[in-house]
Amino acid sequence: MRTLLNIIGFLAVLCIICTGILNADTPLSLNLWKAGMQNTNFAIYTLIVLFTGLFTGILWVGQFYFTQKEKLNAYKRELEKSSITNSSSTSRVEVLEAKIATLEKALNDALNK
Repeated sequence: MRTLLNIIGFLAVLCIICTGILNADTPLSLNLWKAGMQNTNFAIYTLIVLFTGLFTGILWVGQFYFTQKEKLNAYKRELEKSSITNSSSTSRVEVLEAKIATLEKALNDALNK
C-alpha cells in the first residue's frame, strides 16, 4: 500500500510539473492584497504553489514522524532494560546452580570417605 501511495504521489507531482511546462506561455494575472504577482507566468505560479504545498506537507508529516520515532526509541530502551534484567536473572540462576552442583559433589565426596 505504501509503494502504491508513493507511485501515485510521484505521478501527481509529475503531472503538475508537466502541466506547468505545457502552459509556460500562458500569462497569469493575480491581484493578491493589492500587491502581488501581476502578469506572471503560469509555470512559475504552478511551481511556487507546488513547492509551497510540498514544504507544508513535509513540515506537517514531520511532526508525526519525529513523535513516532521518539516513542519507538523509548520502547527500544524499555526492551533493552527488560532483556538485561532477564539475562542478569538467568546468569544468577546459572551461578547458583553451579554452586549447588559444587556443594553436592563436596557432600558426596565427604560421605564416601
